[in-house]
Amino acid sequence: MSVVPFSIGLAETKIAERSEFRTSLVVQNNDAGAIVYVRFRKGVTAGNGIRLAPGASLGLRVPEDDPTMDAWSISDTATTPVIVYEGFGK
Repeated sequence: MSVVPFSIGLAETKIAERSEFRTSLVVQNNDAGAIVYVRFRKGVTAGNGIRLAPGASLGLRVPEDDPTMDAWSISDTATTPVIVYEGFGK
Protein backbone atom coordinates (compact mmCIF):
# COMPACT_ATOMS: atom_id res chain seq x y z
CA MET A 1 0.00 0.00 0.00
CA SER A 2 1.18 3.48 -0.82
CA VAL A 3 0.04 6.54 1.15
CA VAL A 4 0.91 9.91 -0.37
CA PRO A 5 -0.02 13.38 0.95
CA PHE A 6 -0.71 16.19 -1.51
CA SER A 7 -1.38 19.90 -1.22
CA ILE A 8 -4.08 20.60 -3.80
CA GLY A 9 -4.68 24.12 -5.01
CA LEU A 10 -6.45 26.12 -7.68
CA ALA A 11 -4.51 24.45 -10.52
CA GLU A 12 -5.12 20.78 -11.29
CA THR A 13 -2.67 18.27 -9.85
CA LYS A 14 -2.11 14.66 -10.89
CA ILE A 15 -2.58 12.63 -7.71
CA ALA A 16 -2.24 9.10 -9.14
CA GLU A 17 -0.52 7.69 -12.20
CA ARG A 18 -2.25 5.08 -14.33
CA SER A 19 -1.36 1.59 -13.07
CA GLU A 20 -2.83 -1.68 -14.29
CA PHE A 21 -1.53 -3.29 -11.07
CA ARG A 22 -3.45 -1.02 -8.66
CA THR A 23 -6.41 -2.80 -7.07
CA SER A 24 -7.74 0.04 -4.91
CA LEU A 25 -7.59 3.82 -4.71
CA VAL A 26 -8.84 6.12 -1.94
CA VAL A 27 -8.75 9.92 -2.07
CA GLN A 28 -9.47 11.77 1.18
CA ASN A 29 -10.05 15.50 1.60
CA ASN A 30 -8.32 16.29 4.91
CA ASP A 31 -9.43 19.92 5.09
CA ALA A 32 -12.11 21.26 7.45
CA GLY A 33 -13.56 23.78 5.00
CA ALA A 34 -12.30 23.30 1.44
CA ILE A 35 -13.96 21.36 -1.37
CA VAL A 36 -11.87 19.06 -3.57
CA TYR A 37 -12.83 17.81 -7.03
CA VAL A 38 -11.47 14.57 -8.54
CA ARG A 39 -11.57 13.38 -12.13
CA PHE A 40 -10.02 10.37 -13.83
CA ARG A 41 -8.54 12.30 -16.73
CA LYS A 42 -6.78 15.63 -17.19
CA GLY A 43 -8.95 18.74 -17.21
CA VAL A 44 -10.67 18.52 -13.81
CA THR A 45 -12.86 21.49 -12.84
CA ALA A 46 -15.58 22.18 -10.29
CA GLY A 47 -18.05 21.54 -13.10
CA ASN A 48 -16.88 18.07 -14.16
CA GLY A 49 -15.12 16.59 -11.12
CA ILE A 50 -16.44 14.37 -8.35
CA ARG A 51 -17.04 16.69 -5.38
CA LEU A 52 -15.44 15.77 -2.06
CA ALA A 53 -16.79 17.85 0.80
CA PRO A 54 -14.53 18.69 3.76
CA GLY A 55 -13.43 15.44 5.41
CA ALA A 56 -15.01 13.26 2.69
CA SER A 57 -13.34 10.44 0.80
CA LEU A 58 -13.78 8.51 -2.44
CA GLY A 59 -12.86 4.83 -2.74
CA LEU A 60 -12.51 2.59 -5.79
CA ARG A 61 -11.61 -1.08 -5.92
CA VAL A 62 -11.46 -4.05 -8.25
CA PRO A 63 -13.72 -5.64 -9.49
CA GLU A 64 -16.57 -3.15 -8.91
CA ASP A 65 -14.74 -0.02 -10.09
CA ASP A 66 -11.69 0.81 -12.18
CA PRO A 67 -8.96 2.10 -9.86
CA THR A 68 -6.26 1.77 -12.55
CA MET A 69 -6.78 5.16 -14.23
CA ASP A 70 -4.94 8.47 -13.73
CA ALA A 71 -6.50 10.67 -11.07
CA TRP A 72 -6.45 14.47 -11.13
CA SER A 73 -7.63 16.91 -8.47
CA ILE A 74 -8.32 20.60 -7.91
CA SER A 75 -9.58 22.56 -4.91
CA ASP A 76 -11.54 25.73 -4.22
CA THR A 77 -8.67 27.00 -2.01
CA ALA A 78 -4.94 27.46 -2.53
CA THR A 79 -3.61 24.73 -0.22
CA THR A 80 -5.91 21.83 0.60
CA PRO A 81 -4.43 18.71 2.23
CA VAL A 82 -5.40 15.51 0.41
CA ILE A 83 -4.26 11.97 1.14
CA VAL A 84 -4.14 9.31 -1.59
CA TYR A 85 -4.04 5.61 -0.69
CA GLU A 86 -3.11 3.13 -3.42
CA GLY A 87 -3.46 -0.63 -2.94
CA PHE A 88 -1.67 -3.19 -5.08
CA GLY A 89 -2.76 -6.48 -3.53
CA LYS A 90 -5.74 -8.79 -3.51
